[in-house]
Amino acid sequence: MRTLQQSPSLRAAFQQKIDTKKSTKHQEIHETLGDGFLSGLGSFMFEVKQATNKFKGNMGEWGVSLLLQSFPDTWVIFNNALIPTNSDSLTEIDHLIVGEGGVFLVEVKTWKGSFSAYKDKWKRREGNNWLVVDNSPTSQSVYHQKMFHRWITSLIPNLPDGFVAAPVVFPIAKWIGTNDCSVPVLQGIPALLQMINSSPNCLTAMQVQAIAQAVENFTLTANTTPIPKPIPKPKPFKRQNPTS
Repeated sequence: MRTLQQSPSLRAAFQQKIDTKKSTKHQEIHETLGDGFLSGLGSFMFEVKQATNKFKGNMGEWGVSLLLQSFPDTWVIFNNALIPTNSDSLTEIDHLIVGEGGVFLVEVKTWKGSFSAYKDKWKRREGNNWLVVDNSPTSQSVYHQKMFHRWITSLIPNLPDGFVAAPVVFPIAKWIGTNDCSVPVLQGIPALLQMINSSPNCLTAMQVQAIAQAVENFTLTANTTPIPKPIPKPKPFKRQNPTS
């Protein structure tokens, strides 16, 4: 599997939006706790939590990306891919994978413990109690699926039905129980590999390359409205000798 990257300017624009949200959060802490020690402690704890979550997420995503390298070079992967949304903003996908078996928008959750979900409403186990999880990972993946499908089908005609899957993967959770969720929920990276391997081919080599080029060339205009760069005529992949 080949790893492709988007432009540094696109990543910088997304990071600027993250920094703005963090600044707003610090302002909220300041307004709630006032000046002084408590406000500084609150801001410090917020930064520690953000850094810890980012580290755990990066480690989980790195593990997934490493195991996916066993796929042939006709497949491509974008780590932390950015795509446009309806609000002319950006949303991030942990792993965007494109191959003959379709497009896979993989959301990785490095959550520990036990979790249950019914119709995209999530709970986590705390002792003998089940507490509501505010941010539903399956709802997030449904959103990614809708935004990507809307965007890519506006650029590339005649793509087949059902070519975009958006699984949520829990690499280290102790127990996962789900019922009637909108997207696949997988426990462990091997389950993801099996899902991709067992997916029947639905995209041609030309379509795979056209989709990959659209993601790779995606950029922003001066007024920050997401647009794609012109997509050159795709060329068929050259399959390499599997022993090379």
